[in-house]
Amino acid sequence: MVNRESEPVHQPVPGNPYVVQPAPPAGPLRRLGLALAAVAVALALVGVGFYAVTRADGDGDGGGSREPVAGQTRQSPDGDGKSAGPDQGDDAKDDGSAAVIDVNAGRKPGEARAWLAMNDLELPGKGAQLHDLWHVPGVVAQAEYNEVTGYRTADGSKAWSVVLPGTVCDTPVNPTPDGKVVVAYTKRKSEQNASCDQLRMIDLKTGEKGWHKELVDGGFWDSTSSTHVAITGSTVLVDQYATMRAYRISDGKRLYTTEREREGGCSLDGVAGGARLLQVESCQPGSPNTHGRLKKLDPRTGDVEWSYRTKRGWSIHKVYSVDPVVVTVRNREELDKWAVVAVDDKGDQRSWISLDKGPQEFEMCAGAGDSGEGVQNCPGGAVDADTLYLASESKDDLIGPNKIVAYDLRSGKSKWSGSVGGRNIVPVTVVGGDRPGLIAYARPRGGKSGQTVRFGRGGGKPDVLLRHTSPAQTMEVAMFAGNILYADKRFFVTPTLLEGKSHGGKGEEGDARILSFAR
Repeated sequence: MVNRESEPVHQPVPGNPYVVQPAPPAGPLRRLGLALAAVAVALALVGVGFYAVTRADGDGDGGGSREPVAGQTRQSPDGDGKSAGPDQGDDAKDDGSAAVIDVNAGRKPGEARAWLAMNDLELPGKGAQLHDLWHVPGVVAQAEYNEVTGYRTADGSKAWSVVLPGTVCDTPVNPTPDGKVVVAYTKRKSEQNASCDQLRMIDLKTGEKGWHKELVDGGFWDSTSSTHVAITGSTVLVDQYATMRAYRISDGKRLYTTEREREGGCSLDGVAGGARLLQVESCQPGSPNTHGRLKKLDPRTGDVEWSYRTKRGWSIHKVYSVDPVVVTVRNREELDKWAVVAVDDKGDQRSWISLDKGPQEFEMCAGAGDSGEGVQNCPGGAVDADTLYLASESKDDLIGPNKIVAYDLRSGKSKWSGSVGGRNIVPVTVVGGDRPGLIAYARPRGGKSGQTVRFGRGGGKPDVLLRHTSPAQTMEVAMFAGNILYADKRFFVTPTLLEGKSHGGKGEEGDARILSFAR
């Protein structure tokens, strides 16, 4: 059901910038446990327990040093959209350039240049999650705790930061084509009954704040206790449990609402954005006719353009790609049985790829399938027009050697598999141009730094695009590829979260936040 409606845009609301982070659901705790265990294994494998860093002035070429940047600004949390200015007022803080860590000292011939951005936020004792990575020309940006920060891709210096009056609880996986995002956050100080009920639009190119909106909790089927955001074109979609609302990104005007289907027994599970807008639903749970449903919507009107229904007894779980449409499905009775389904432009099934048996074992979304994040947060896979690339599970340990397997989306059959000599590899993205293929990340292992590699569309031995800098190896290992991005021939990696003081983290500074490599 779609209701088209309009409402006035809420004015900014003042708030407290120091809010205790809401307690994450069980899913993120599971993901955190896996990540910390993996880091422990990784550190043991490379023979390091605690890394020491060298503070230096850098070698003058911008690879690792970060000099103070004139005019660097940090947006104030007062909701007025104005800049706090560099180092002015109570909100001002060190921009991170005073503590420089040279990750290029001792760099070997043929290795990529690197830069490292350090965390300078004072975090709560349990730490804070690092959210989706975004790229616009010249800037890579990310949300952490109560701040969204943009870093210059050339050298890692801070371009801007926007402070919010509470903790960020969800971000879209992609910005608009012109570089804008809308983030969801909570303004409450208590962890009890925290609501993810605030929206803020931010221009990633400049760090300027746009409109602000406060969401209304409409009860069980329309609750802000579980809020996720996605972006398609000039529309941001906000799902509040079983209700989805669309807002125009330019001014925050509400466009339409899709509600729970009362007669058909279908409820919203999530929305996915990007080149297309998809709505994931569960239908008649607990009945013999239980199934999942996927809808493609017009992002401007909410009209349904096509609908796909799964086999009976299966539900749609996560979205690997919106163009082409590729989703994961799970058997509701046997939860270890899962598959990947490709859907064509008419809503018909292209292929069904069963992944619960075969020579290679796979874990849905590389183990993050129950992370509690949105339906588009599904690492471990990449998709092009006709191929799905999946990372297999390691047979040795969490970061042991594995393979990438390419599946034909038309037939559902495997086309090829590839590996990188004794390393754990993860698909990152697909590139076209003169050298089309799959970009993958080969994690550091056994005293060797990581690599950015490219598999051709026909498989075979991959090309090494970037040999990651050996002086940055211990930093890279500790991050364990929590968030990865390849853009403009540059590789970025961040942890999944940063630790607070009670977990041994330095809190205000000293924690590696983003590591980047390029030629």
